[in-house]
Amino acid sequence: MPKLRKPDAQPVKSAMRTLALLEHFRRTKASASVTEISDALGIPQSSSSMLLKSLVALNYLEYDAETRRFLPSYRVALLGDWIQRARFGDERITDIMDRLQADIGETVMLGQQVGAGLQYLHVVNTTHRIQFTIPIGEVRPISRTGLGQVLLSCKSNSQVRAIVRRNNADGTDVPAHFRETAILQEMEAIRQRGFSETKGRTTPGANTIGMLIRSSGKQSLLAIGIGGPTDRMDAKRQQVIDALRHRLRMIAR
Repeated sequence: MPKLRKPDAQPVKSAMRTLALLEHFRRTKASASVTEISDALGIPQSSSSMLLKSLVALNYLEYDAETRRFLPSYRVALLGDWIQRARFGDERITDIMDRLQADIGETVMLGQQVGAGLQYLHVVNTTHRIQFTIPIGEVRPISRTGLGQVLLSCKSNSQVRAIVRRNNADGTDVPAHFRETAILQEMEAIRQRGFSETKGRTTPGANTIGMLIRSSGKQSLLAIGIGGPTDRMDAKRQQVIDALRHRLRMIAR
């Protein structure tokens, strides 16, 4: 997978470490020791200890003196709770994703554009032994993902061309289906049918069907998708499309 260019403005180190720590807890859903956090963040234990002590003092982390382990406090849980309700009313998009996974049995993904990339904000994995998996927080070139392509379909062709050029700038051997002409043809197809479908073009052997999440306000657009091995997705293709449309209508209401 080609790498994206680094942004011009580099993040503040302390802020980056704090957010990386919270992302770590989100992935593991478990308490952690100083050593575990130091290893996970790739920073010295002394730096980890200072960061943890500061967050405990601010009541963003709880510390168990007996086990010497840290866990996010309830204050962290409340930080972003209002955002989902502000965008989707009584429905929480994470709950919708859980229902979709129960409906279909495949991996459900939520993505958002970040520069010329698509970042996976939340993933509900399938329980199948063979599965399509995406790390939460990973950023991939937006034109080379199913969720990214459905987001690009909302832009003008000139904007799409510019982003595709950025995605392909560092590539020495760009596959034909990722070049400008092919992407623009795919944009037109997505606009007409209302969803993206990768059919192994972005990840060999896997298919992702993605749709746009419409919400009130001027927030950045989000995309939701369901992905899995091509054979399983082909067998339930219409079921996937119908389930996505049904759940997204619930949000729209």
